[in-house]
Amino acid sequence: MDAGGAAFHTQRQVLHSHEGMLSAMVSEDFSHDVEGDGYAFLDRDPTWFSLVLHFLRAGNALVPADAAGRASLYREAQYHSLEGLCWAA
Repeated sequence: MDAGGAAFHTQRQVLHSHEGMLSAMVSEDFSHDVEGDGYAFLDRDPTWFSLVLHFLRAGNALVPADAAGRASLYREAQYHSLEGLCWAA
């Protein structure tokens, strides 16, 4: 996946580990554009996407210590429909 110009590599099963937008994106029922380099593009900030991906991989959240960072992570969790990450942020 390409999030905001940064490439992220993971397995499909990781994206399916929690129900949400990313799980839907990799399902057979979802149509999405793939860039010329083979990556699906997400117009999101890669700083926060890395924390979303960590949550999907590990099942726990890495939450920024500062209020602005927590608010940004919360918005990202909402965007991706990840209720568990919303609660953590």
